Amino acid sequence: MAKINYINSRKDAQWAFKLNNGKLIEVMNKEGHFMLRYDTPFNLKTRHIYEGKRVPKTAVTLNSLRHDKQGDTIFCYDEHKIRLGFIRSLTEKRIGEIMRKFKKAGFNVTKEAILHNYDAWCLDMKSGYRDEENGYHLFSPCGCNPFDLRASTLEECCADWQTTYKC
Repeated sequence: MAKINYINSRKDAQWAFKLNNGKLIEVMNKEGHFMLRYDTPFNLKTRHIYEGKRVPKTAVTLNSLRHDKQGDTIFCYDEHKIRLGFIRSLTEKRIGEIMRKFKKAGFNVTKEAILHNYDAWCLDMKSGYRDEENGYHLFSPCGCNPFDLRASTLEECCADWQTTYKC
């Protein structure tokens, strides 16, 4: 029978679930493989994962643990989000404000990165911008969503998605 895997540090996986007692359950390993789905039942004490139809009432899932406020998802990278909503334009003043907010959170996000993602958003594309020099990746969802900018620290195990793109 498969078991959930505890890890020692958030840097040991791309995603983990941190329980309120401090234990970390591996969700996505460093290679980008999901080790445990959020709806997979398991026994928190024995660590056994239940496969099939017979699941005891004592089983939990990551979804149920989060719902009951017994823990939450963490990542190997640091992150800061700025939500701008459905905006009509991006002025120089607003770009400066965005850059200052990211700087305050420890990210040196450039005007070039912000404009790259804004241009993609206006065309209903999601986008990413990798800035090696300043050590961050900036992501934005597609234009059918509010305009968000999500900066994350660069991590080697996330290099497959921390790239510059529009799609």
